[in-house]
Amino acid sequence: MIQPVDALIVTHRAGPLLYDCLAGLAAQTHPAARVVVVVSSNALASVPKNVELLRTSTPMDFAPAANLGLSVLGNRPVVLLNDDTVPHPDFLKELATAATTEGIYQPRILLTDGSVDNTGHRLFWDGFNVARDRGQTTPREADTCGAFSGAAVMLTPAILRRVGSFDEDFGAYGEDLDLSLRAVRQGFRIQHVPKAVITHRLGATYGRHSARKIFLVERNRTRAAIRSLPLSAIALLPATSALRLATMGAAAMTGSGLGAGAGLNGAAAALAGMMVGAAQAPRAWGKRRQDQAAWTAGERAMWQHISKERAPLSALFGPSINGP
Repeated sequence: MIQPVDALIVTHRAGPLLYDCLAGLAAQTHPAARVVVVVSSNALASVPKNVELLRTSTPMDFAPAANLGLSVLGNRPVVLLNDDTVPHPDFLKELATAATTEGIYQPRILLTDGSVDNTGHRLFWDGFNVARDRGQTTPREADTCGAFSGAAVMLTPAILRRVGSFDEDFGAYGEDLDLSLRAVRQGFRIQHVPKAVITHRLGATYGRHSARKIFLVERNRTRAAIRSLPLSAIALLPATSALRLATMGAAAMTGSGLGAGAGLNGAAAALAGMMVGAAQAPRAWGKRRQDQAAWTAGERAMWQHISKERAPLSALFGPSINGP
């Protein structure tokens, strides 16, 4: 018997995106036991009678809005979705079937043209993450990945109970990386489920490029790195981040990669984000010290995780970039 799962959608604009996502959930061969929608703005939203609707008290970013929904769920595995996704009919069935152990389960996320958006994320030495397999058309086998994508993921109860929910200090962007690294530190695996397929209208909710988004990505990536990466990796952050940014700049000069759409404002935003993240290091370090009591993966194990799931610098020149 396939275990029951719940579904949680976070929406900011509601409207057609939300309704298409709900229609996809309604068509599942293994329906969700509960469907909860969290509206993180003042947008008007109507949902079917069997869907629970929650609203944040004020307009909020993704992390606190998702946590509101997670707070009323968690007794069963929870499938968290962006509102700009549409699950294929066997999506929940495949995730529920794959979840034989506690952990994080990453579906295969497609773009609207049928090619891959991502199958989870790979990691650079400084914690920056890029989409695996973007632009590919051939499914990979089930495997593990470095970090999950917040666009669509399933979290089992032990993740929420032991690791916790998203860090609300992040607001938006990088909260998935942070939770991924915290889970790995506690010995959990992030398992890719290639048969669980969902389509993502990439950038439909917040757009693809903006200086503000780039700032948040770099600020939050720095926070996540300080909280969970090995100490030696943290010491190397100035060098590894400089190398990555230089590579992204070179990619931009060829008209490819994330830098091609960011421009000088984007470069300035990236530097500002890293500087603010570094300035907030004491707070991230305090959270690291709180986390350490529950760690089962030491410094060597974390280096092994980063090395196994490492993204090559060449990824910054191609379509696999996980643009914010």
